[in-house]
Amino acid sequence: MIDVTNLKKKFDELTVLESIDFSVKKGEVVCLIGPSGSGKTTLLRCLNLLEVPNGGSITIGNKTLTFDNAPPSKKDTIALRSFSGMVFQGFHLFPHKTVMENIIEAPLVVKKRKKVELMKEGDVLLKKVGMFEHRDKYPDSLSGGQQQRAAIARALMMNPEVMLFDEPTSALDPQLVKEVLRVIEELAKEGQTMVIVTHEMNFARRVADKVLFMDEGFIVEEGTASEVLENPKEQRTKEFLQLLDE
Repeated sequence: MIDVTNLKKKFDELTVLESIDFSVKKGEVVCLIGPSGSGKTTLLRCLNLLEVPNGGSITIGNKTLTFDNAPPSKKDTIALRSFSGMVFQGFHLFPHKTVMENIIEAPLVVKKRKKVELMKEGDVLLKKVGMFEHRDKYPDSLSGGQQQRAAIARALMMNPEVMLFDEPTSALDPQLVKEVLRVIEELAKEGQTMVIVTHEMNFARRVADKVLFMDEGFIVEEGTASEVLENPKEQRTKEFLQLLDE
């Protein structure tokens, strides 16, 4: 489903990602963990080409892009992005559109689909994330948790093969975190392929098939949730997890 080979990313002279190699199988949930500034979000954004790598290659589905010589064309960028849906920390909903209008916007504009059909599909997805009764509300009348669940529904409306989550609960009050994590856990049970940047270790233990610990732009350790979170081999992983427990 996803293969990343020797991926590199620089911002001017600052190397943010170096020699990144990992893969994600269909139906697998991979959690990226690590300290702030370790490169987790940059790596996720590279998978959706919101950041263009400086080297290496990314394969998602049947599309492979190599970044060693030139940046990808607009056509190739759109092709790679078509496989994935992304959910950000800050929701990114259109404030002047209702929940329903937000979630049908992309397939309406990008795929030129009929509004009536999309609204029927939208109702199904909003029920799935517990947002059906809020379908005609505007984002400023919703809690952060409700906005994030609407953002998840919006990403799912494009029927992505892979869902990318960038710390989906970091902007939420603690009491709202559970409702969002519950939706993501349900997606995991349904076999949705996902890559999730998270600082919620208990959540990672429950849903992750694989955990990647990142530090200073490298993948330092990779394994199952129990291997990495319960019995880490690398000293940097151990130190990071000990800090979280203090």
